[in-house]
Amino acid sequence: MTFKFILFTLSLIASFLMPFLLEGSWSLLYWLDSIFLTGLLLLVIASVMLLIEGRFFMAFIQSTKSFFAKINKREQVILESEKRTSHPVEYAKNFPSRKAFFQIGLLFFGVSLFLSSAIYFF
Repeated sequence: MTFKFILFTLSLIASFLMPFLLEGSWSLLYWLDSIFLTGLLLLVIASVMLLIEGRFFMAFIQSTKSFFAKINKREQVILESEKRTSHPVEYAKNFPSRKAFFQIGLLFFGVSLFLSSAIYFF
């Protein structure tokens, strides 16, 4: 069993259970709403993974650390005495499952949008 299959089945089970938790009863429209919300959640998770993987937040973290290191006199003395730089080693984070989250989220999003439109217009 692959990660994509497991994620798909868990998301489908969550979309079946979500109408009971949110509305108290199950109907086709509530289920389509929950599929839409599940797909949207998976797309947001994939987007956050993309931002972390692309080191979007590293500039903010580095500038904050640099600012506080320049303000703190004790830290400056320690850095000068040990002759080390204030720039730490950056580590790259790779998410191998980002593509699976995006594909399944897009599938759920598209299916719910198509079925909701079909129910509304026909």
